[in-house]
Amino acid sequence: MTQNLEYEFRYSITHWFQPIYHLKNNNVLGYEALLRDASQLKVPPADIFREADKNGYRNVLDLMSIKKALEIFKDASSPLFLNIFPSTLLEGNFLSWWDMHMPPRTPFVLELLEDEPIRNWKELKKTTKELKRRGVKIAVDDMGGGYSFFQQWIELDPDFIKLDRYFAENLSISPKKQKTVTSLVDLLSDTTEIIIEGVETEADLNTAEFLGITYAQGYLLGRPSPRTNCIGRG
Repeated sequence: MTQNLEYEFRYSITHWFQPIYHLKNNNVLGYEALLRDASQLKVPPADIFREADKNGYRNVLDLMSIKKALEIFKDASSPLFLNIFPSTLLEGNFLSWWDMHMPPRTPFVLELLEDEPIRNWKELKKTTKELKRRGVKIAVDDMGGGYSFFQQWIELDPDFIKLDRYFAENLSISPKKQKTVTSLVDLLSDTTEIIIEGVETEADLNTAEFLGITYAQGYLLGRPSPRTNCIGRG
């Protein structure tokens, strides 16, 4: 990692924050940090990572994104949910990097992205255990939208599962989605907290709560904002 590369990534990106709500008491569980382009070009986040990946810098950008999010969020008391590629956790010096840059016992939740296959389960399991020893919680992101979800749930014992927005869309009028969500709640909820993403209507929100979902995230509850004082449900 060169200093020039770190400078470029740290100062060309920023983050907005979207709240995650507890459906029973309407309290904020935490905020997910969502990467944004800080320049006037407003490049989509996927394109930023695609360009970094093409040049072999995706994992570096991943780490710089985490550092930048923490800089913005450092005075907040709520847990910070941070997206990360599993391959970044598998970098040989990841834990050393974490210990050097992340304040001890800060309430982090690392969301493992499902955009790539996992090449070394043994090492990933070891790294997530070490992170948990440091007080970090683990989430599996976009369940239903990527690779090997059930293997991640079994092997990594995550604290949170985030259901892909696909399940939230029209949940109130889809018996098949309702049956699927009910089955997932029955299977997962004894050991894992479930967050449903992409909630945009009251009907879908009420259905998710009725089916046993504890936490939700989406435009209905709070849009991403450069500040953490997002406005939630009334």
